[in-house]
Amino acid sequence: MIVSAVRDPYPTRDKVEGALIRRAEPVVYSQWAEGAPLTQAQTEQFERDGYLVLTDVFSAHELDQLRAASERLAKVCRGQYDEKLLCEPGSDQLRTLFGIHEVEGLLKSTASNRHILDVIEFLLNDEVYIHQSRLNFKSPQYGSGFEWHSDFETWHAEDGMPGMRAISATVLLTDEVSADGSLKFMPKSHKTFVACPGETPDNSVQEAFKKQAVGKPPALFLDLLEEHGGIEEVVAPAGSVLLFDCNVMHGAGKNTSEFLRANLYYVYNAVSNALNAPYAADEPRPEFMANRQFKALRQRVVDERLQAA
Repeated sequence: MIVSAVRDPYPTRDKVEGALIRRAEPVVYSQWAEGAPLTQAQTEQFERDGYLVLTDVFSAHELDQLRAASERLAKVCRGQYDEKLLCEPGSDQLRTLFGIHEVEGLLKSTASNRHILDVIEFLLNDEVYIHQSRLNFKSPQYGSGFEWHSDFETWHAEDGMPGMRAISATVLLTDEVSADGSLKFMPKSHKTFVACPGETPDNSVQEAFKKQAVGKPPALFLDLLEEHGGIEEVVAPAGSVLLFDCNVMHGAGKNTSEFLRANLYYVYNAVSNALNAPYAADEPRPEFMANRQFKALRQRVVDERLQAA
């Protein structure tokens, strides 16, 4: 059942010019102490900048296994998961496959990776579930980028995510370098919600992902955010995990290199932040984009182990 939204703390897509709204909730929900899964410096960096790179999370052997699992899934997804995949505009090259946390095997179990889960639960101070997951490919010399945006603006407007108690974790299957269209962030931007102009269209989800028609921050607001925090580009080796707050402004360029860029993308939402009805859309997006039937990840792992025993 979809719970009706009551008061909207972050109204968006309701004004011609958009608006800037101060974040009304914490970034880090736990108090740092000895024994925390992050150092104090790492915790402060995430609080300050809205993102954090964890290196050497996966060994070379684990990385090889993840790459092999991703390649196998990419080969069989057509025909089996057609409604969950996106191709590059004007091409049949795979760009994104949604819902990988529901596919049996290594990509599913990675969503519950103990190190990642410990860090996420510490930052959010709550049990979490997967709001959305994806396998992303950016083809050599072809893979398209995406414009500056806040994920939360879309999740709030179109999925009904009430607050900013969600974090994305990107597992880098390949090195993140400038030429392959690496992610760029505006540090400190996560503390300001950018309400975007326009209305949510009725067109298909496929078209919305190919071209960003709504949820586009006005240029003036982007300039102000850049003046306040600058722009930083992520450069990190494969096997790293990039964590970023749901509201931080980010974007990426086209892959101009000769190498494939690939990553696994898991969005962790606090159980206490479960979805309402969409705040600025007539209908919620499909389940594979906005999970409404969930179980806390740690409980899910326990239940699956009991079933296998």
